[in-house]
Amino acid sequence: MKISDVLQKSSAQLDVELGSIINNYITLSDISSGADCAAVVKANAYGLGLEKVARAIYYNSKCNTFFVANLVEAINLRTILPDAIVYVFDGIFPEQVDTYLTHNIRPILNDLNQIKLWNGRRQSCAIHFDTGINRLGLSKVDTENFLNNTNDLKISLILSHLVNSEKVDNKSNNDQLNKFTKITHELKNVPASLSNSAGIYLGKDYHFDLVRPGIMLYGGNPGLPTRPNGIHDVVTLNARILQIRNLSPGMSVGYKAMWTANRNSRVALLNVGYADGILKTNDRNSHVFIAGAFAPVIGKVSMDMIAVDITEKEFDCVTVTDIAEILGTHITLEMVAKVSTLEPYEILTGIGHRYNRNYNLRT
Repeated sequence: MKISDVLQKSSAQLDVELGSIINNYITLSDISSGADCAAVVKANAYGLGLEKVARAIYYNSKCNTFFVANLVEAINLRTILPDAIVYVFDGIFPEQVDTYLTHNIRPILNDLNQIKLWNGRRQSCAIHFDTGINRLGLSKVDTENFLNNTNDLKISLILSHLVNSEKVDNKSNNDQLNKFTKITHELKNVPASLSNSAGIYLGKDYHFDLVRPGIMLYGGNPGLPTRPNGIHDVVTLNARILQIRNLSPGMSVGYKAMWTANRNSRVALLNVGYADGILKTNDRNSHVFIAGAFAPVIGKVSMDMIAVDITEKEFDCVTVTDIAEILGTHITLEMVAKVSTLEPYEILTGIGHRYNRNYNLRT
């Protein structure tokens, strides 16, 4: 057997369904009232691999506009997709100007100093207006200053970011929509963008010219009451069993002895831990799916392994040859979020690098 085959089989497995990402993109694009649909691929495409994900979206859909967080991510994406439109949320520092220009990357300008720095450039940029989230973007005062003064900018996009887009009836959505709409009236001929993933589901008024889905591309639910139809699971994480142990009553498992057997017990040790993105879940009823049933995670998660209780009769047939689903069809992203302190964003971006990664492009 080749050493590469040995190494692949020895690792926990991460499967990424690129076809599902493409499906999710098309679903979101189709309900966006004719607006263009971009793809947010920051944080290494939400932890799933920028190169594979960006290529799949670009070459298998109509998407040609991508958003990343910083210039490092933008340069990486530019080497992958030489002709795509790339926007950077973080804006621009003085020492970065030449790099933006050389690589044809579009900064999203977030304050008057950044606007001054880019003023007079013949390369496209975006302007970010803060309509209530109080993170990046021009404040109300800066917005008035910008609109009342002449700037020599090639603005290809104006945008803002919703605070509570997953809460359909939240008053802030309409407040932000009204503020942003007034800005678009001042900049009539400039394409505009307001909606993230959940914002798309607020309806046509929020779509403007471009929508910017992120977490839903990857099968996540940003907080809507239920995940919308047409959004498919993307990720499967499977772990291998390192060892099965028989414990007597009173014996504990793992660091700090946080779980103690109260009966004769059977415990499986799996080859994933917090170095692989499996964080503290023991107090939240976390499970894995193994041999057709849900097995509870017990004890303290360690760097390289977790323990699961396989004492019940349905696990009698489990051996070290079995595979345990950590995330996938039976242990969904929403289920993992519900039994942990983490959001779907944190779970995906926290996936470690030790998995043997497999990418499928079935559509």
